[in-house]
Amino acid sequence: MRTAYVDESEPGGGLDHTVYVMAAVLIDAESESEARTAVQRATPKRMRKLHWYEALGGQRLTWLGLLTRAVSIVVVRYDGRPARTERRRRRCIERLVWELEQRDVGALVFESRSRVRDAGDVSMLESLRDRGIGKAIRHEHVRGSDEPLLALADIACGAHSRGLLESRPQDALVVVQ
Repeated sequence: MRTAYVDESEPGGGLDHTVYVMAAVLIDAESESEARTAVQRATPKRMRKLHWYEALGGQRLTWLGLLTRAVSIVVVRYDGRPARTERRRRRCIERLVWELEQRDVGALVFESRSRVRDAGDVSMLESLRDRGIGKAIRHEHVRGSDEPLLALADIACGAHSRGLLESRPQDALVVVQ
């Protein structure tokens, strides 16, 4: 079974209300432990979790190699009219869940943002299930410091935003409005 680890980014520090990036890094169950260990080893001692935004340029380039542990990477980018963060996020989640369902993903792990915001995601996922999307996908929210594999999604978001995410045949970039 594949698990998708998901994180998001608001390029422009949240000041650009027309863009939102959400990345899912798909990992096979038998590869999770090895990938988790690789992320932990790459995390600088000064960081409680590996985080793209806090990294030095050279670290970022090194971390790109961690993405080779992914079966595939799906990036959904909202590029549209100005909208509040949660609306842009919902548009990305809607398409992301559909994309993951096509790739036989059985579990979805989001980085937790807060109890209230996590509840908004759960509500969105339930709404999608009611429409027949993502019925077989389990989901959970986990703190980034508790699940190193969430860092891979963070790296994918950061690399996409900087134009550094290498395009591979098994990966996908989807733009929604």
